Amino acid sequence: MSTPPLAAAPVLRPSRAHLVYGAIEIALSIVVAIATWSAWHSPWTTVLWTLLWLPVSHALGLAAGFVMAAHGDPSAERRTTASTNIAVWAYECAASILLLDLYQPWFSAAPLPAPVGPARPVAVLLLHGYGCNRAFWLRFSRHLADAGYHCDAINLAPIFGDIDDYAETIANAAQSLAARTRLPVVIIGHSMGGIAARACLRRYPTLPVAHTITLGSPHFGTLHARHGIGHNVRQMSIGSEWLVALASSEKDSERARITSIYTAHDNVVYPVRTSVLPGAHNIALDGLGHVSLGTHPRSRALVLETLERVAQGLRHGK
Repeated sequence: MSTPPLAAAPVLRPSRAHLVYGAIEIALSIVVAIATWSAWHSPWTTVLWTLLWLPVSHALGLAAGFVMAAHGDPSAERRTTASTNIAVWAYECAASILLLDLYQPWFSAAPLPAPVGPARPVAVLLLHGYGCNRAFWLRFSRHLADAGYHCDAINLAPIFGDIDDYAETIANAAQSLAARTRLPVVIIGHSMGGIAARACLRRYPTLPVAHTITLGSPHFGTLHARHGIGHNVRQMSIGSEWLVALASSEKDSERARITSIYTAHDNVVYPVRTSVLPGAHNIALDGLGHVSLGTHPRSRALVLETLERVAQGLRHGK
């Protein structure tokens, strides 16, 4: 099958899984507040711990993730100074707490900003990664809109499902965006979103997609998959049959329309070589964590440069 059934643009609905996560956050905050008040009877201590327990626990979990990544990938490009490691961890904490703990539970159905800059010759479809939703892109999409790009972002569901099952949703979103804007589409996929885009294009090769940009995607798997749950995590294991089949199905011409942007200090996708996709345009960064790729000015600048390169190619008929 080369083309999906064309569906109307779906009505955006909040992600139920992330609403549940938000409800758990609130419930645990109430528990922390009650426990702190019972122990200290101090309003300020109670308020402090009620506000801080979540970012503190998230920061500790991220620190453990960076340690596991360093042990799992002792490559030369990952080695750096202690001060750099702390800076990478601190930025990743800020990005993760903002996007995963605040945006995702409450803004998964929020509209993306309309373009305000000069008109661009491509539109952008944004795909989130494992365990996330479209709110991951709220900050990033503002910069794309300011640069003049029409953007859409979708929720990939079920959250722990088969990556192949996301293909029709992605294809319909790409067709809808292209029809609405009358522009070819560039897909930007973070982490699992990047390989979900590749899987979609394997199934629907005639979609109006000019290019795919992946950010920290485990093209050949990640050791971190050992710590996840769900069918999609097993598909992202290093050497999985699914990834091998995906790679073997792609032609050189298809790989040439992929840009893989990745970081040597990724705390989720490692070893770093698994993000290098032969035949694609591979761009390495350093000093950034996994979620940071979706917020940091350096990765954002590379995405904008790649979009401009794709636009120039379209103007010259390449």
